[in-house]
Amino acid sequence: MGFLRGSSASEELSCVEVDSLVAEEAIRVLRSRGLLIRSARVLKVEGGRRVRIPVPEDLVDVAVSALSALGVEVERCRDRFKLGSRGVRYVDLLRGRVPEGVLAVLPRSYQVVGDLVLVHLPEEVLPYGEVIGEALARVARVRAVYAVSLTEGEFRIRRISKLWGEGGAETVHTEYGVRIYVDLSRSYFNPTLSYEHWRLSEEVRDGERVLDLFSGVGAFSLHIAFKRYATCVAVDSNPHAIAALVRSTTLNKLKGRVVPVVSRVEDVGELLPRESFSRVIVDLPHKSLEYLELAADFVERGGYIHLYALGSEDPTEIVSRIGGAPYRLVELRRVLDYSPRRYVYGVKLLKE
Repeated sequence: MGFLRGSSASEELSCVEVDSLVAEEAIRVLRSRGLLIRSARVLKVEGGRRVRIPVPEDLVDVAVSALSALGVEVERCRDRFKLGSRGVRYVDLLRGRVPEGVLAVLPRSYQVVGDLVLVHLPEEVLPYGEVIGEALARVARVRAVYAVSLTEGEFRIRRISKLWGEGGAETVHTEYGVRIYVDLSRSYFNPTLSYEHWRLSEEVRDGERVLDLFSGVGAFSLHIAFKRYATCVAVDSNPHAIAALVRSTTLNKLKGRVVPVVSRVEDVGELLPRESFSRVIVDLPHKSLEYLELAADFVERGGYIHLYALGSEDPTEIVSRIGGAPYRLVELRRVLDYSPRRYVYGVKLLKE
């Protein structure tokens, strides 16, 4: 992009265009994944009804995919943007400091959780981890940077390794004003689901009872209780995740009530009454369909089951596993890209 040439400097850049109503969330998502050109100011067009967000030219497709997966209608664009301050990608800071072969395989995006960065690095570049971490920290302005693996084990915890920075893996992450305490070394948390947390909370009405299975640190429950006078029962077998949820309830002014429960989901039938919830959430993409019958036992007739399931480009396999009565499929959406040709789908079912 070149150096800033003055307060009125501008440059023609690639961008994505979204509705102004979702612009704040789109910017947050792109920023958290390292897909935003921070040195350029967003543009309002069509009388402020649309917003154009600058993204690196070689990452436009990635940005479009990331936003589309969240249900955001997005268009590719190109426009002239005013430059605020000098902004670079972390890869730019590494030129001349690591071999070109390393630069070629570095991921273009990353996740920001609170004041931490999480990044998936190929094993062959780990010897350069410290310098990579330092570059990421400079761009994202965080306290520490961690290399992470995919989730594993019963508690879905990611193996993490500090590349650069100070302090531990505890942080407070904020989504739509909701503060979420998390210790990434002890519990599962996925910041890319922030829009989904908010979106589902918008559907809940005051007075509802929601059962949040495989809750992790309780992001769904916190969002709902933050917005609605509702009761959320959050169930997870990881005591560290539930302890984090308890701590988060003290960080927020909640309208509703969160009831944290340490239990295996399979055993929750001994603790809770059947058909007593207006909604049941099942956030365990690899196995959620295996718990559909259990979820149906707890939701009342006319209530909803929200589950997240892993599938291929053709989601008919998910539909076939759901079957028919007593459920009616209300919605099936692609929520996240999980791996090449594998996706996380959001499924909404009505119990008739």
